[in-house]
Amino acid sequence: MSSFLPEGGCYELLTIIGKGFEDLMTVNLARYKPMGEYVTVRRINLEACSNEMVMYLQGELHVSKLFSHPNILPYRATFIADNELWVVTPFMAYGVSKQATF
Repeated sequence: MSSFLPEGGCYELLTIIGKGFEDLMTVNLARYKPMGEYVTVRRINLEACSNEMVMYLQGELHVSKLFSHPNILPYRATFIADNELWVVTPFMAYGVSKQATF
């Protein structure tokens, strides 16, 4: 797994491709500038999250780091930029996983 820097300035946010988590999360297609690689960046507004939501996010990130399976996208970087939690994952082209044919 290649190393991605935990700095917001290393990512060029290109377009919004989704929203979620009670509309507190924005999912962007982005380009990782040092390598030119396309990634997905989930940005979660922490100031608008309740304490329970923050605890849920901490648990999700911790448990997801433990998964090792070819059908689960790994995190490339997680960090705080301004008031947002950024979670960087590989970009899955060709639609969402439920649309993929196996």
